[in-house]
This record gives sequence, structure tokens and C-alpha cells, in this order.
Amino acid sequence: MAGSFQPSSRGSRGSSTSRARGWRGSRTSRRSRGTSKGSTRSQGSRQQSTVPSETTSSRVSSTPLPVRRKITFTAPQRSIRPHSAAQSSSRDVQNEHAQSSGTTDPPGTDEDLDDLNEIVMAVDLRDRGTVGCSYYVAREEKLYFMEDMKLGGVEVVDALKLHIEPTIVLVSTRADDTLIDRLDPEARSRGSVEDSDQFSLPFLLEVRPSSEFSYEAAKSRLVNLHMGADDGPHVAFAVPGDVLGTDVHFDEEGGFARRQGQFLRLSGWIDIESRLTVGCAGAVITYLQRRRAAGFLPGDNAASAFFRITAVEMFSLKGSMFINADTLLSLQVIQSETHPHSHNQGPTKGTSGSKEGLSVYGLFHHLARTPQGKYLLRQYFLRPSMDKAIIDERLDTISILLRPDNMAAMDDLVSNLRMIKNVRLVMINLRKGISGGSSKGGVKRGVWATLREFAYHTLKIRDAFQDVSGAERLPVRGKIFEQFEPYLLAQVGRKIQDVIDFEESARELRTCVLPGVDEELDNMKRTYGGLEDLLDKVATNLASEIPQALNINVNVCSFPQIGYLVAVPIDPVTNTSVWEGTAEEPWQRRFNTENRAYYKNRQTLEMDDYFGDLHGQICDKEIEIVHDLAQSILEYEKLLTTVSDICGELDSLLALAQGARQYNLARPQVTEENVIKIEKGRHILQELTVPSYVANDVHLVGGRGAGRSESEMVNIPVSNTSRRLTEDPEDGPSMLILTGPNFSGKSVYLKQVALIIYMAHIGSFVPAERARIGLTDKILTRIATRESVSRIQSAFMIDLQQISIALTLATRRSLLIIDEFGKGTESDDGAGLACGVFEHLLSLGDGRPKVVGATHFHEIFESGFLEPRPALSFGHMDVRIDTEAAEVENQIVYLYSFCKGRSISSFGTCCAAMNGIGPEIIQRAEDLILVAMRDGNPAAAYVKIPQEDVSELEDAEHIARDFLQATMANDPRQLLEDILTVSATTTSRSKWTGAEDTSTENREIGTSS
Repeated sequence: MAGSFQPSSRGSRGSSTSRARGWRGSRTSRRSRGTSKGSTRSQGSRQQSTVPSETTSSRVSSTPLPVRRKITFTAPQRSIRPHSAAQSSSRDVQNEHAQSSGTTDPPGTDEDLDDLNEIVMAVDLRDRGTVGCSYYVAREEKLYFMEDMKLGGVEVVDALKLHIEPTIVLVSTRADDTLIDRLDPEARSRGSVEDSDQFSLPFLLEVRPSSEFSYEAAKSRLVNLHMGADDGPHVAFAVPGDVLGTDVHFDEEGGFARRQGQFLRLSGWIDIESRLTVGCAGAVITYLQRRRAAGFLPGDNAASAFFRITAVEMFSLKGSMFINADTLLSLQVIQSETHPHSHNQGPTKGTSGSKEGLSVYGLFHHLARTPQGKYLLRQYFLRPSMDKAIIDERLDTISILLRPDNMAAMDDLVSNLRMIKNVRLVMINLRKGISGGSSKGGVKRGVWATLREFAYHTLKIRDAFQDVSGAERLPVRGKIFEQFEPYLLAQVGRKIQDVIDFEESARELRTCVLPGVDEELDNMKRTYGGLEDLLDKVATNLASEIPQALNINVNVCSFPQIGYLVAVPIDPVTNTSVWEGTAEEPWQRRFNTENRAYYKNRQTLEMDDYFGDLHGQICDKEIEIVHDLAQSILEYEKLLTTVSDICGELDSLLALAQGARQYNLARPQVTEENVIKIEKGRHILQELTVPSYVANDVHLVGGRGAGRSESEMVNIPVSNTSRRLTEDPEDGPSMLILTGPNFSGKSVYLKQVALIIYMAHIGSFVPAERARIGLTDKILTRIATRESVSRIQSAFMIDLQQISIALTLATRRSLLIIDEFGKGTESDDGAGLACGVFEHLLSLGDGRPKVVGATHFHEIFESGFLEPRPALSFGHMDVRIDTEAAEVENQIVYLYSFCKGRSISSFGTCCAAMNGIGPEIIQRAEDLILVAMRDGNPAAAYVKIPQEDVSELEDAEHIARDFLQATMANDPRQLLEDILTVSATTTSRSKWTGAEDTSTENREIGTSS
């Protein structure tokens, strides 16, 4: 296919695929690796081999597959095993299965082993460096997903290649050209991608049509995988008009209902909103289907076991914290605001008119002075580091810059960085031959002015850094003094200064050359400068040849590309020129304007021959000189781009340092221990919006883990590993659950903990008095619900998906922020789900993550559903209650300070009164609350008795009261009949009290047994 990097004989997996893998040392057949390029067969062909007669499979190649383990779908694991470990485990499982079943089948051919070693990766690069990636490991039968990584660029693609080690790489035809150049650097020099040599790369590179990377098509392919169809309850989605019987059958060929259910299930395992990654997953699935179709005949049942997908899982790059878009928005790390005027909202990101709103990144963004510094700072915020060495390096630099004796040097560095632009873009324009500036900036913002200012101010930065005290061991200082070569930078500035005439360039609006650079150019400029006097003399001579009676003004002028012309006025009456030469020498009209006609004559033709187009010649000559200058400056391109990148790194660190000074931040202690201990922590955004902020503490300790995994040992220095492993881990709770009144600051407290940990992994100072932060691999949140009509999901379903992803990805080094989960459904269901989530996280033992949650479901604690234990701690935000206050809204004062222990009320009615809810509603709510607390059944307050029942109850009450007031001196039976008769006839109740004294209601009556 056109655009593919391999020849048409790609289908022979036993040869071409194996040779590609042979370069990275995988298990391949030496015979296949030695096969010549011309011996490969067409798509779908297989190597012939001798097979037992018992084999009955209709596969094109009758070679039996190796014994495969029977894999059923399981939920995605919380950690990613290295491929080598996974492959070893898979081989052990296969050997055990073969021994237990008593089979004696051969272990399979080299070709089948090659199929098991396949790792298919699809990668896409779009939208200002956004990278999406998905890959499939054949031995694990698992499809991996990555969160779309913004501002990743080709550097992230390189990291993905090292992390995944693919045997086949799929890219889209619409992918950025830099992606192809990075994956196959020699493709451009060969002149055609179809001439790709399979031996030149450690993997097979295929450029596939962009339709295979379509987001919508990829979602359909993922839904059709039928993963987990037998796990969990079946759900039927019905719309008005559907009729569902009692024997609803859930078949595999269901329509929209089944697809929607499977889509919701997938949304709980992976991030469906990562459009590039989902598109890459679709491309991988399409490739696997194509390989399956080429290797099996239609209807072959064995095809379902070849390149099948039994699980999906999220992954992240080593050395980077995993954080998804929901977390970034919930914590307000990055938040863009569009322009309020619709005319300034362009269709693309570059012209959208958006700006950074109130966000953590927005607090530091304006402190970066250079374009490359802003770009690198945004990368820091989008990809927090888990490399302790990198974090400590940034923290050390900020500490040195914030020393009091370095304030002057720091201000000097900032002022010089303000004048530096991104030289990488400048060099691109220089290679294109674009040396002028934009229409707004003109020459002052052009290539040459930018390079001259860059060379000057980088030398000033080098001099200023010599005055920074205590910076001798800083890596950025070493880079500056190693890469900022004063002589070469001065040479660049001097060459530009000696050639470019910036003042004349500003006047002429083009790049001009200084006098003395080229003698021929100087002569042409002198001639052009004296041309005005010459033209006056020629005009005077021509005027003498015209009859004086005409009394006209004759001008001689010069036009670029046209030459010299004679201009005479036009007669307004006849609308013709007053003079057109003599009969012997007629003038040749060139063009007219409103008042004048322009002609060529003998004199102007002679001037054309003698002088030519002087202006054009001058411009051409200056272009040649500027081109030679550009070629000379391009020799320093590597130096200039390296220095520009270092300036960006310094600028980003200075932005963090300025932010630490401006917002009163302190240096955190980042440790390998799985602990969070913050003293006097603050919310960096919230404290800017209130007059005063109450700082609070937090202490959490994650699970100790059964043992150090390889992923956790990556960033630990070898010399200190043994010492740290022998230290006793710190004890403390792994989960903190907040209860208490609404509006008391619980959500702010949760976000503040997450933000402090997040900023520490950026390498920034944090808003706290002291902070001890253990390396955290993920921050997973259930805080905000992002609803959209484009998502066929309810608010509670979105909450469930966020919790599902958090539970799936959480490890013992993760931080989970759960804010009021379960509030979107019936209270009993919500309380049960919240309690179940907390109980599950606590039951993980040594693998339990650090959790900070908030809930209003007090019944799960009062009923003992969540039993106290050392790993669980409770807290609440303190309030002061005044029961004597007349107004409800004045009965509670929020103190916003964290206290240990559990609160017993949420004070919802007080919060409602503070927000303007009417007093009659508040009073009714209070009544219902009291009824519920006394009777346990608030529904009793809603009961209304019919009037007939009320009358009967009143009669019964009268009978009972009369009976109790009477004394039984006479016949009791007669007394009871009298009472009932009096009650029925509604006569006076004094009748049956006795004849002796009818006026007395309490007369004694003798008893009679």
C-alpha cells in the first residue's frame, strides 16, 4: 500500500517480522533472520513444515500453535509488569498446563514463538505536540492505553520506544512529519518511504491510512471486543417504545443497548476521552484483525485464539506521575478561559483567544519571560516527575536563587531573559530565507535583531550567574558555563552588527546592508542617491524641447521593474495628454493615472540601458549578502539552539523561584518513604481569594508493600538502597475521612493536600510551613463531575467511572481524593457504595494507597459498618455552635481548622439559611429532622388522618376519660352501659354519676363485686 515503510512481501511473518526483531535481540529464528529480502513471500503466505497427521485445523499453515494458557478476562491490574517478567511467567504457566494435561504436543515452531513475542505499538502526534499511544503484548494478550500527553513532542515518542520495545510500529498518514523523521531518520534521505530497508530499524514501521486511527471507529472496535461479558450483572438499556419481556435474552449480537453497556464498562477501565490514544487502539485492533484474516481461513474456530485481547490496562511513562484530565480540572492545575468576545474566538488553539484562568499554572505562567521557558514550565505542570534526583535538582536551584544575597543577581537574570526569544523558531525562519519581522514588530522583531539581542543578553546572563552565591554545584550553572561560549556568541553578534543596517532597514521596511560591506553595492547606492539630480536635469532638457505656449510641467521619474518614464499632464477637456513627442520622435505611452500620462522616449531608454533598474539591483545585491550572512550564522545553529534551551530551563526555574517568593512557599522534603506529613498547609489558590486563611496539618502513611518492585527501584540511587531498606517505615493511618458541616472547608482541605503533593513533584516549593512528601505515582480524584450532553451518562454514572478508574489504577504509592462519593443516588445505596469503597481500600493491607475522603453518610460509622482500625483516622473542620442565637444562620461559626475525631452533624439547615433559603422551609426541615431523630421514621410527619377517623378517636378518648374519672360504687356493668349510652347520645356525662348529687362529676359509687 502506498505510504507503507515495508515492501509488499510484508505478510511473511516468519521472515520479515523476525528479522526486524532480531536487531533488538528478541527470540527469533536465525534461519528467518538470515533470509534475504527477495525471498519473502506475499501477504498471507506461511512457511511449510512437517506436522503430525492428527492436526485437523483449517489454518493455512498446519503447524500447531504452542500450548496456550486458558485466559479468562480479569479486571485491569494496578501495576504493569515488565515484559521480560511477564513473558517468563507466561512460559511457566504454559509448561505447567502442558504437564498437568498430559499433552505431548511440540512446543511450537519458531514462527509461532515469534507471534507470541509480537509487541504492536500505534503512536500518533497531533495538535501542538499532543501524543497518543496504545500497544498490544501478544504474550500477555493485553491492550495497553496511555493518557493523551499534551506538549509531549518527539521526546515522548523516544521514551515510549524505550519503554515498550515494539516489534511493529503503526503511524497515521496524518501524523506530524517530525514523528516519521524521529522513527525513521533515513526515510527522507532515501527520497521515498516505500524504499525503507527493514534492516535499518529495530522494528517494522507501517504508515497506515488515517481512517484506521479514527476515534469513532476505534470506539466501535473496542466495544466489539466482548471483554468481561460474563463478569458482573447484565444491564438492559431501553428507550420509550421498547417492550421487554420477563425472559430478556442477552445475546452477543445485541444492538445499541449491549454496545452502550459495554462502552460504560470500558469507561470504568480506561480513559475514553483520550481521543488520540483511543484512535491508536483502534489502529492496533485493525492490524491484529488483518493479521488474523491473513493467517486463517474463514470460519476457522482457531482464529479466535490468535492475537486475541482479553484485558485492557492503562499505563504511564516511567519517571512521570500519572494524572488525568479530570484531576487537572478538579484541582484547577490548568484551566483555560476563552475570550469573552465571539469575534476573537478562532477555530484553532492558536487563534482561539483563550488565556490561562485562575489556576496553579496561571500563578507561575506570567513569571516566565521567554517562550521556551513558558513551554517548559507547562511541561513541568503537565508531567510531574517521579525522579527524586530531578526534583531535588530543581528544589536546590530554587533554594539558591532565593537566598537574600542573590536577589540582585536574580533580578538581573530576569531582566536579561525578558529580551530573549525562542531561537529554534528563528533558525527555522532563517533556513527558509525569512529574515524580516512581522507586520506589527517590523525589523525590530526580525531574525537579525532577535539574534543580535540573543547573543548580547546570553553573554549578560553568563556574567550575571557568576554573581550568584552558592551556585557552584547547580547543574544549570554548569550548563551555562559549558555551553555559553563567549567567543562564539560574540562572533554571532559581531557578524550581524557589521552587516545589517538596522536604522535603514526600519525606514525601508526590508533588510538593508551597512556601507563598507561591499564596494559594488556602495557604488550602486551612491549612483542611486545622486539619481534625483540627474532626473531633474533630464526633465529640464525635455521641457526646453516642448513649445513654451503649452506651459506644462514635465517630470522624469523611476519605477522599479519598469524603468525611467516621462510624466506629462492630461488635458481635462480632451482627456488626452498635452504633449506626446514630435512626429519624428513620438513618445510611447506606458500607462495613465488620473492627472498624468507616463511615456518612454529616447532619453529614458538610454537611461534604462545605462543605469538599468538600480533599485532592483541594490535589493538583489543585498539579498546575496544577507544570504551569505545567513549561511554563516547557520554554522552556529547547534550552539544557538542549545543556549536557547538552557535559557528556557533557567527561565522556568526562575519562574518557580519567583512564585515561591511571591506566594510565601516553603521547600518540601521529598523522600522515598511512602508518607505524607504536612504542617500548616494551605491552598495556594483559595488563600488568594480570602482575607485570611487557616492553615492545617495532615499525616498519612501508605502501605509498606510486600517488597520493592522493579518500577520502584528505578529512581533509587544504588549506594543508598541498602540503607533505606533496613530503616523501619513510619507508622500512621493510610486513610483520613472527613465529616462535618457543609461549607466548613472539607473540599478545600482535600484539594490542598493533593496540590501540595502535586507541586512537590513538579520541583516547586509548596504552600506549607513544613512538608515531608513521599514519591507518589498517581493522584486520582473523585471531586468534580464533568457533565456533557455528548456523553450518554448520568452524573452519578460519571462519578462511578471516576471511582472505577481510581480503584483500578491505585497502587500503594497513589493518592486518592474522594469527595462525597455516593451523593448522586438514593441515600442507602450511596452510603453502601461509599462504605464499600473505603472498606476495600483499607483491606488492601500492605498495598493500600493513601486516601483522603469526605462524606456526609454518618450512618456508616454510627452503625459500625466501617470499624475503627489503626489504618483509619477521622477528622472534621471545627465550628462554634451558639444555640442561644435567634437566627438559624447565626447559630454556627465556621473556624476552618482541622480537628481529629468525627463530627455528628452536617448542619445543613444552617448552611441553607446562610444562602437565602426561606425561614418557613428551614423550620419545616428542622421539624422533620427532629421527628427522624426521635422516631427514626420521618414519614410519620407526613401522615394525615381522615375526619371520620378523627371523630372516632375523639369519641374513644371521651369514653376512656369518663371511665377513668368515675368511681365504681354501683354495678360496674350498668355503669359501662351508661357511659356508652351517654357517649352515643352525646348527652351530659353527669347523668351516670349518681342520683344523690348530680352536680358533682366525681361522686363516689360503691363497688360491687
